[in-house]
Amino acid sequence: MWGIARGAEFAGPGALSLADDGIVVRLDGGGDRIVAWERVDGLRGGAGQLALYLNGGDVIEIGGSPRLAAAGREIAARICALPEQTLTLRALGSRRGRPGAEHDRFFAPLLTARKKAGRAADAAAQLAAFDAPALSASFTGLVRQLAAALHPASPPDRRAVEAELFEHAAPLFGRLDALHAAAEVVRAAPDDARFVRWREWAVAVRAVFAEADRSWLAVIPALGDEGAAREEEGEGAAPPSAAPPRSAWRRLLRLGGIAIVAAAAGASPLHAQHGVLRVTGARADSLLAWGFDVVEIRKGDVLVVADSAEERALRDRGYGVADMPTPATRRRRAPALLTPTVVYRDWDDPARGIEFFLDSLAAANPNVHLDTLGLSYEGRRIVAAKIGPAGDSPTRPNVLFMATYHAREWAATEMALRLIRYLAQNPAPDARVDSLVKGRDIWIVPVANPDGYEFTFTTDRLWRKNRRPITLPAVGVDLNRNHAADWGFDNSGSSPDANSDIYRGPSPASEPETQAIQAFHANHPPVVSVSYHTYTGLLLYPPGYDYGLLPGDLGVYRALAGTDERPAVVDRLPNPERDHYHPAASWNLYTTNGEYNDWASQNYGAISFTPELTSGYEAGIYYGFEFPDDESRLATVFQDNLPFALSALEAAGDPAGYRSPVTGFRNESLVLESIGPRIRARVPAIAAAGTEIRAPGTLLSAIDPVGGGRYSRRVVSEPVTRPGLVTLFSGGATAVFSVLTANGAEPADTGWVASGAVSDTGGMVGQRQWRLPDGGVLRSSIVHVPDQSDTVSLLYWTRYDGNGFSLAPHGVIRVSRDSGLTWQPEASVAGFAPAWYTEGAEITGVAGKWVGVEFQPTGGLVWWLDEVALVAHTGTSAPPVPVLAALAPSENPVRSGLVWFTWPFPSSGDLTVFDFAGREVWRVPVLAGSTDVAWNVVASRVANGAYLVVARSQGRTERRRLFIARR
Repeated sequence: MWGIARGAEFAGPGALSLADDGIVVRLDGGGDRIVAWERVDGLRGGAGQLALYLNGGDVIEIGGSPRLAAAGREIAARICALPEQTLTLRALGSRRGRPGAEHDRFFAPLLTARKKAGRAADAAAQLAAFDAPALSASFTGLVRQLAAALHPASPPDRRAVEAELFEHAAPLFGRLDALHAAAEVVRAAPDDARFVRWREWAVAVRAVFAEADRSWLAVIPALGDEGAAREEEGEGAAPPSAAPPRSAWRRLLRLGGIAIVAAAAGASPLHAQHGVLRVTGARADSLLAWGFDVVEIRKGDVLVVADSAEERALRDRGYGVADMPTPATRRRRAPALLTPTVVYRDWDDPARGIEFFLDSLAAANPNVHLDTLGLSYEGRRIVAAKIGPAGDSPTRPNVLFMATYHAREWAATEMALRLIRYLAQNPAPDARVDSLVKGRDIWIVPVANPDGYEFTFTTDRLWRKNRRPITLPAVGVDLNRNHAADWGFDNSGSSPDANSDIYRGPSPASEPETQAIQAFHANHPPVVSVSYHTYTGLLLYPPGYDYGLLPGDLGVYRALAGTDERPAVVDRLPNPERDHYHPAASWNLYTTNGEYNDWASQNYGAISFTPELTSGYEAGIYYGFEFPDDESRLATVFQDNLPFALSALEAAGDPAGYRSPVTGFRNESLVLESIGPRIRARVPAIAAAGTEIRAPGTLLSAIDPVGGGRYSRRVVSEPVTRPGLVTLFSGGATAVFSVLTANGAEPADTGWVASGAVSDTGGMVGQRQWRLPDGGVLRSSIVHVPDQSDTVSLLYWTRYDGNGFSLAPHGVIRVSRDSGLTWQPEASVAGFAPAWYTEGAEITGVAGKWVGVEFQPTGGLVWWLDEVALVAHTGTSAPPVPVLAALAPSENPVRSGLVWFTWPFPSSGDLTVFDFAGREVWRVPVLAGSTDVAWNVVASRVANGAYLVVARSQGRTERRRLFIARR
């Protein structure tokens, strides 16, 4: 046996057996490994050989037994056992579904297919049993028979009813088309992914059953009284009261399938409404771990969006629970129809809905072109508006704006709609916008979750997820926890509970909406992407799945997002809680996994942001997700966020070299991040492999595999004792840093003044750390900056116990440039950071001056600091220029979805990847002058293992072995 499990290799003799809960792998003398059935993505078998491919990138290879072929067949049979499709249906065989001959004829094709599949010997026979084109033909014939039976003597009436029946059944035909496509994907799937593709096909089968169920409920009123009378004459009809009047059905159809079922059964209220609750005596991280939808921490209490069942669960845990006064909360106590909107648009309204609005705008404006990325679970289009030229061009970088992953966030939808209108103006509002529209492929998706969005207009204002039934009463998946990057990393950043509002789904990218967005990226990979959400007043960037992580492209992110002192987005709403959007890594609010930004940056190298629009308050009054339906206020939100949107468009031309006109920052080429316990530096990605760190002698160093980076990568040295001088050599450039003073609370660290600050055990470096309670002060010694150094970097390790939802607890950094006579605020930290990470600030205009820094927390923040250093920039060479280097991957082994290779030749050529059987798995031509080449490992669908990368140009060849070990 040989394999990789959770990133660790194992090898040796052993045995394999099958159990009820999975596959048991037993290494001689090494204990058992149980692989759950759902973890197996595929297998490949041969003569005495068996390879198992597991999700997360693990692989197990076994050889040496003739019985492995039979074991492979048994494994495939167990995994490909078709799950039950009818348990959650409400129309099949029920009184609500008006049982009788017409009912039975409607469901007969699917039930017959299910019976044939149950007798099937293998997955191929199951695919054949659910022949989607044959099922479509059966339903087409059935619809025509029903219409003909209703009006045998009146062709016009028959055609009218037939058209109405086909309209109600249209989503069912769409699901059958998706089933056919899924079956073709299964047949073409490679060995390592065939069970994944089969499971997706099984989900498509279940979706067909569910859609047939909804379609029959929709068809019943169209059959009219004549159909009911025919059934009452001898076909076992339900009483007339089982179906509401036709007009009532038309009104209820807008509420979705579950609301229809509840209304037909006489249930009241139609849906368990969500409201905002103030929970006392609870920690936010505990509530998140239990799957509650935490939206804020307010004066020690936690705000949670919850329905009545979740409210009971909170009370059962002993917490105090009270309502936050919002319209949605009041409606939960006394359900009523939602108030009609003036500015906001729903999705379906034929006169002013978003779908109608976009179609009308595209018809009237030559700068707007619509593309359907895919269909939602309920069959609505996921629409992208392309602004500018209709076609794609490799000379125009793609930029993507999206909104409304979470259905209740109407203000985010409005931001996207207004951005479409603004950019599509003809003529453009100014020369800058005109240039950006002509020079970018701009895509805007105003509603990524159309089913959930429509549901917030008809039924539940604070609904968050999509509308796919899971296991009733559980409905919906949080689409922003369903992406494939770090999916299910832990149960705090997403929930495995289908009833939770942060439910991540049964598998990565299980939802049609998520699949549509991921497929769009494969065809139009964005250089920059922005996903609008509400609320809190934040500008977030990846990574978000674990505390303390920073992106390799941190300089690019901070150039665009800014700092609290120089923010990219201001908040000019009337009396907001804060005057700007706090920029930070996503975990600074709370951790998330399966989230869009992490996925887009890891798989496509996109510079990806989540603006959380508005603070949620006005003059101390809470509105949260229910931003006022007010034109003036929505226009202000748009104008506040427009400068950042334009900067995002502009930066796509050259993210690494872009200087933001809003923040004034740009990405620097060589950046020192820490001087201990290891020297950490950010350098150009293309030169990272050849970077040299001296302190003062040359140190062994490696590229940090965490955080990735398309434009910059983090290089980390071997452990060092605090140096006095650090020199970086990277890509032909040199930077020299002199350590002026440093302190890590160690006994030998003297000259600093601590007032209320405590030297505790622990920390990142050495044996001690500084702990600053609220009001405590740590002040450095005053140091002289050399005359040739106009810039000093403040570097430090930090963590703090603040509040990700508020800027009130924060830490202030002040700088003195006059020997300690006066101190001015220079930088700050805020949010929640329970894990150590490196932070810093640039202090300029200090050549020849006597400089000091001090740290002080306020507002209840507790602040930990370690290895604080002031380092002078004492020498730099010319700016880095592209240099030739050995063929080098951005990471090896490859654990992300995208890997970059340094192109080693000045001339054109091609880059090819072979597996170790010599089969070509990927090839791309490379033009002269190229510096790096990206390979999308996900799109190539390659299994984990060893590969050979070959670069060829004008008779020269470079080779590199590459190991893929994705989770």
